[in-house]
Amino acid sequence: MITRRIGTIGATGLALVLLAGCAGQTTPAEPVSSTTDAASTSSSPSPSDTATTESPAAATPVTIPTDCTQIVDEAAYTKNFGDIPLNPVEFGYSGTASGAKTPSDAGDGASAIETIRAANELSCYWRDPRSDVSGIGVDMARLDPSITGPLLEGFAAEGYDCTTTDGGRLCQLVTPDPQYPVDRTQTYFVRDDIVVTVDQTNVPTDDLIGSIATRLWG
Repeated sequence: MITRRIGTIGATGLALVLLAGCAGQTTPAEPVSSTTDAASTSSSPSPSDTATTESPAAATPVTIPTDCTQIVDEAAYTKNFGDIPLNPVEFGYSGTASGAKTPSDAGDGASAIETIRAANELSCYWRDPRSDVSGIGVDMARLDPSITGPLLEGFAAEGYDCTTTDGGRLCQLVTPDPQYPVDRTQTYFVRDDIVVTVDQTNVPTDDLIGSIATRLWG
């Protein structure tokens, strides 16, 4: 068995998009008198007195990678995953760097974890087939904040340690493995409409969430 002490995922960094509109002007139903026209003309502000209001450009949506090696930069990948086999076929994965998957509907009555898992658009797994339990998975999903807000509240109620970090909200739970003398760390990081899930057992990482956030949001 490959045994290493697990590390937690730290970090340091929310973007809100505002949309503004401009009201239109209606035309009078009846012609107005020349007196009214003159008054209107004299009281109309000059172009220099009128401020132009423009709607801010919408933020570019974050693109979820399809290649598991692209979730962090090269240095962070080496530091966190090293030479651990990626997506090994022995555990039902493709044996390639591709982690793209099609999201689905969790259905009514689904738990928070089931809801996030069904929405995943990327699923990556690093584990040596020779190891008994050591491994780390990283998934990414897209969910509306109106859904993820209550989910995170539920995690906090279940004993997860929740903090604000890297421009988002992170909830993490560390539990001992029931069979081996190592820890399992489950982490859920939410920023905008992106949910990053990290599930690691006996695989230490160094600011993995921070590295992912930097990669996705720059």
